[in-house]
Amino acid sequence: MYRSMPETVTEPLVHDFNSESDGVLATTAIPPVDELLGGLKAGTVTTIDSSDRLLFTLINMLSVNFVREWHRDVVWVDGGNSVNPYDLTYVCKRFRMRPEETLSSINVSRAFTAYQMSTLVEESLEDELMRSKGGMIVVSCYPDLFQDADMNWEESLKLMDRGMSKLRSLTSKHHTVTVVTNYGLAKLMYRKGLRPLFYEKVDRVVSVEHRSGYARISLPREEKEIMYRPVPPNQTTLDEYRRRC
Repeated sequence: MYRSMPETVTEPLVHDFNSESDGVLATTAIPPVDELLGGLKAGTVTTIDSSDRLLFTLINMLSVNFVREWHRDVVWVDGGNSVNPYDLTYVCKRFRMRPEETLSSINVSRAFTAYQMSTLVEESLEDELMRSKGGMIVVSCYPDLFQDADMNWEESLKLMDRGMSKLRSLTSKHHTVTVVTNYGLAKLMYRKGLRPLFYEKVDRVVSVEHRSGYARISLPREEKEIMYRPVPPNQTTLDEYRRRC
């Protein structure tokens, strides 16, 4: 098992991170994290399941860095009111990018009900992908709206399963990097049928767990992990600086 102790993660694990020659990779530009993940490949669906707010920083970093590296749009469906343009602006500044130009390439649609989320994923997402020629799909806080007490759980699970199948189909058809997130590990642990949906029907699973002062980022299937001590999104770490040099 690959491990890195919390006090050492600010040192670069690799100085040069190379994408595969035959495809697009989405990376965070955080060397320890990218060394662990190896990049998120086009044509695959990844679940990021988190109990730490680092999740939102990672998604912002992945999205902004994708626009920077590949000059392609990100299509983002938000189910948890989690998209903050100010946070994205901080990441742009971290990468020395112009926020107004970058944010115009991150296309956000926000759902407020489970049925709106289903409609966006199943009926609207492909049109937006084709319009923007997007190369990355983000569906953030996907299960949140389906937890409504007024909804029958079997119906919620069926809608989510249908949406996940649609995401897999779009990912394969348009060869996108697709990321589906969940904030709050307990949801997947205690809701019947939810964990298999997010863990078994995707190509990759990333888990982020809160620890005092740092986060444990792991790949459960590969049995790899690091302990990462995050910094504010508008700051650059020593290993990032060295990598740029």
